[in-house]
Amino acid sequence: MKIKTFKLLTIALALLVSSCTVPETSDSSSDTSPVDTISDTSNDSSDDTSSDTSGDTSSNTSDSSSDNSSSDSSSGTDTTPEALSIEEIRVLSLACEAIADSDGVGTSTQVVEFTGKLLARLDAITTQRNYGNRYKLLFVDQTGYIYVKADKITYDKVESGINNTYRIVGNPSIYAGEAEVVLKNYYSATAIDVNLSTLAEEVESIAEVHSYISSLRLNVKGIAFSKIIQFEAKYIGKAANAVLLFTDGENAIYLHGDNYVGNNFTLNASYRLFAAATMFNFRPGVEFLERSSIDDLDITLDISELPTISGSELYNYKYEVDENATYPNYSSKFTTLMRFEGYVNYYYKNGEGNVVLMDAFRSDTYGTYQNAADAKTIFVNNDNCTGLYSEYDYSRCPFDEYFVAEPVKIEVIFMPYLWNTNKYWQGFFLTDTINVVE
Repeated sequence: MKIKTFKLLTIALALLVSSCTVPETSDSSSDTSPVDTISDTSNDSSDDTSSDTSGDTSSNTSDSSSDNSSSDSSSGTDTTPEALSIEEIRVLSLACEAIADSDGVGTSTQVVEFTGKLLARLDAITTQRNYGNRYKLLFVDQTGYIYVKADKITYDKVESGINNTYRIVGNPSIYAGEAEVVLKNYYSATAIDVNLSTLAEEVESIAEVHSYISSLRLNVKGIAFSKIIQFEAKYIGKAANAVLLFTDGENAIYLHGDNYVGNNFTLNASYRLFAAATMFNFRPGVEFLERSSIDDLDITLDISELPTISGSELYNYKYEVDENATYPNYSSKFTTLMRFEGYVNYYYKNGEGNVVLMDAFRSDTYGTYQNAADAKTIFVNNDNCTGLYSEYDYSRCPFDEYFVAEPVKIEVIFMPYLWNTNKYWQGFFLTDTINVVE
């Protein structure tokens, strides 16, 4: 341990009694919306689906050059903030673990400030019981990373400020094992240069990413935020505007970003990814920060070597809100690509068709999503196979040619997308791997 860090930790522990407090049972940023209204990334135009991921990509863009903004009220005393590095503030924040409440929250009355580069906004229902902690801003400086807890006004206002530099004033805090700062004010600052390759921890494989994420302390909604990592993988598909699928040949993982994250990548190209490790609603994933192109990874997906899972089997796995015991049975479904064998069908809403895949052949379609869910079908999340109305729409969906009067069994590679809060499974399918099973 660095000498400076050791000394600071010693001081921080000595001051715990006088400088840390357990938060009150209500919070000015508390979110009372239901768990299934996080953000619209499920791409189901039928409006039957709910969302699952962290980015609030529909926020109103505001001028990030505003020189300051008030955030959550704090129990901190009105003192001159102490300017520290992020590494030093992390030590103060982690020291509050000793007085954290049953929800894993403890906040210092000390006021600190740092200058850092904003890398990402993360929006999810992170509310522990009686504590609002939804909006996170991820900052870095040359010494490390830290999350900043903000209110929605600030979160929306800095939407266009990603990669800008700010001076942050707030209180060191801890939330479910992760260091953070509860924001009091922020100011525009002179840009700083941060090399993520020196901050991000190298991981050798996606399996290692999954293993690490599965060790994180989760809140009652199955949410966690953690360290910055780097790894290599190939981009193999867009599961939603803000959700991309990557593989290293052995395992797969979803990467989340804003609605335009796909503009940073070329399909089937290989990259070194810099990302924050996260868990959202018990689904492991990473939040996009930066990427660099690399030589093509020699990856060949052989459908015959993949594990097979049926719709009926998949429906045995689901997350339950407020039940951490959901992991690992549910979360483990998001670690590998799988093979599905079955038949194509549709459910309809307001005259629009939406593709579902089913274990057994059925000649007639489903009138509602509830009927399709009761039959344990997998709802295709690919954006060109939902909300189909015109002949052109249907012609763009690769599954449509296999919906015929006589049984045509197909196989296809897919990755479970989420257990929707309307109680059905969605999946993302690699449609260029569709084969007819003889």
